Amino acid sequence: MWLPYVLVLLTLAVNSSATGPRESLWSQLDDAIDRRLPRTAIAVLDQSIPEAPHSPNPLYAGLGDRNWAFFRAAFAQTAVLGNTIGAASPRNAQKTGRAPRQPEAGLLYYAKADYAFADNADVIANPHICGAMFQVIWSEVEKANGVCDWSQLDQWIKPWLEGNKKVAIRIMWLTSGYWPKPYYKKPTPNWVWQEGAKFAFHAPSSTEIPLIWDPIYERYAWRFLEQFAARYDDNPNLLFVDVTPGAETNPYRFGTTNRRGPEFKEKFEDIEASDGRSYSEELWVKTIKEWVDASDRIFRHSPLLVTLNTGGLRTNHMAAIGDYCVGMGFYVGQNGLKGSSYVEAVGGRVSPFHGWSNDTKLFFEMAARSGPRTGSLMEVMKAAERIHCRYLNVYPEDVLRGSRGQPDYDPAYEEALAYGARMLGRPEHGAR
Repeated sequence: MWLPYVLVLLTLAVNSSATGPRESLWSQLDDAIDRRLPRTAIAVLDQSIPEAPHSPNPLYAGLGDRNWAFFRAAFAQTAVLGNTIGAASPRNAQKTGRAPRQPEAGLLYYAKADYAFADNADVIANPHICGAMFQVIWSEVEKANGVCDWSQLDQWIKPWLEGNKKVAIRIMWLTSGYWPKPYYKKPTPNWVWQEGAKFAFHAPSSTEIPLIWDPIYERYAWRFLEQFAARYDDNPNLLFVDVTPGAETNPYRFGTTNRRGPEFKEKFEDIEASDGRSYSEELWVKTIKEWVDASDRIFRHSPLLVTLNTGGLRTNHMAAIGDYCVGMGFYVGQNGLKGSSYVEAVGGRVSPFHGWSNDTKLFFEMAARSGPRTGSLMEVMKAAERIHCRYLNVYPEDVLRGSRGQPDYDPAYEEALAYGARMLGRPEHGAR
């Protein structure tokens, strides 16, 4: 039934990207309905009218007054939905002031943990790598209340900027004590707990898990974002900032926690924040949106990224959270890319990401270094191509093997990096 096209046509008028021959236009409208109508929560009437001819008049008669409920709701939502979609596009990025920075696509060296001191001249000189991605742990920077020490981060990024490369920075709020560095057990400064914020404690890994909806935690975490922005926001060499709330929008690190002790989920749900609120799906999604809104207010120049996961303890909210982030002009993406990822043409997680790629830039990160678990480096590049990736975070071991001058240099790795760099820059693989 063609009635829902009225809403889609109106929203596309705000964000007009449907072009081409008539058949292509209707195909784009079909896709727009699938991706955008669910955002409105408007009930769509699905009813068969027997023996209705091509003329719409018998359809109107068959539907009766039920027909107009959709139209009333649709017109009421048009302005709201249109504004959301319009804000999502990099073509409208000037509205937020966070226009994409150059290069607008490329391979990043994942400068994690032991590879954070990424001053290897061969890696920096690698022509297929546009920059490096560094991770900031709050407890390592603001050890005293209100006093931030950025010297280590400045030291990390200095050789890359001197080498005419760019950087991206991830602020990690939730980590896992199963990871190798001691600070991963305590990502939040201890003084935040002394101020009254509450946390969940995962005893097997000795990990302190902040309740990010706790108002005391939010106050100081957002202040930390303000301090970060005051120092780095207007630096044109900063490609983007990963401000993802939670653990990739999850309440904690599921992969290392639920897998080893699924009973922790029930314990987590019962823990109260300083204001007495405990976890609920509704509270969690509301909190994620609050963090996105806060980041939007704080950063005026740097593009912002949110990496997506299920986005809930018991319910998958990925699509709704992704829609909200894209609507705010954020980049979105996901960690955990393998050579076997996104082989299906449509459906699953493919369709949302392909849809978002029309409106923003997509970031992906390898699941691990190339090998049996992840696939070959070239297979990972092909997976990034399938999902319309624009920035790919490549594990350091793979970049080292693809950098000339390194003792374990392998031409096959450089070939994969070269392919990925060329592929990411193609305009058909994402929004510009």
